[in-house]
Amino acid sequence: MKKIISIIGWGVLLLAFAALGLSSDDPTFGFFFYLAFFTATFALVYLYIKKHQRRTEIDPKKITLIRKIIGIVLLLASLFSPIIALRKIGLPILPNVLILLGTIVLIGLGALAITLINDIKHKKILGYILLVFTAAIPALFAITFLSTYFPNAYNALGTSYWAIVAVSVFAWWGFSFYLRKD
Repeated sequence: MKKIISIIGWGVLLLAFAALGLSSDDPTFGFFFYLAFFTATFALVYLYIKKHQRRTEIDPKKITLIRKIIGIVLLLASLFSPIIALRKIGLPILPNVLILLGTIVLIGLGALAITLINDIKHKKILGYILLVFTAAIPALFAITFLSTYFPNAYNALGTSYWAIVAVSVFAWWGFSFYLRKD
């Protein structure tokens, strides 16, 4: 069962990386190009590790360091995925900085909500309310700010939705890798 969940998790991560292609000029080609590129990259890394794997004991400190580095890279991908999603509308530098700061706040609020839900027994309802509120912020932002840059509100909401899904997946995996304790 653990292996199936792991395979599903890697599939979701590959699809999240492939979704970066949706922000290209040709989303269909971009999606499949990114999917093929990251699948090949992950497969080559897996095959390289499998071929060069020695049957000796691996230093747990090295494994922990590698997980932390992967976690940081995924967290950085989560921070910059809204800017990547919105690059086709050509925002000036100040809105991009504000989007980056907003993404940091959203990730922090999401982490706080998950902490309230998982760790503090009497605050579960507050955690769920905070999670719903945090999930609504990108939609409100898209309707009020992004709709001036897109031909209609549906495009603004779709782009905002894609960006927040990418942030969620990358941030979740980043925190999972970075905070994992064996």
